[in-house]
Amino acid sequence: MSPSQVHQGATLSVSASGCTSGGTVRSAAFPTVTLPAGSRTSVTARVYNTATVGAATLSVQCGGRSANATFTVLRGAAAQGGVGGSRTPSGAEIAAGSAMTGLAACAGAFLLARRRHG
Repeated sequence: MSPSQVHQGATLSVSASGCTSGGTVRSAAFPTVTLPAGSRTSVTARVYNTATVGAATLSVQCGGRSANATFTVLRGAAAQGGVGGSRTPSGAEIAAGSAMTGLAACAGAFLLARRRHG
């Protein structure tokens, strides 16, 4: 299992050996996922946004066998890759950013106009 610590809403990778007829991975922290058949197989599970913070257990069942592992759920969303960071800005934040950009443009234009006439 990787990583051993995962934020609410992030993904967790679970690997298993000897699941030649497939299997399942269950936890209270994420929806049940199906392991594909294979001698060495893995699956990705997405932890609920509302998962309980702290120690969590997952159980892998395949071929009549089961194994358990413990991982830690961390509070808050993990940073999302790409544009935007870990959350979407609110309307108020967008308005404030736009106002500051407009103010900077007006101040720049004023200084340029003053410089030409001075």
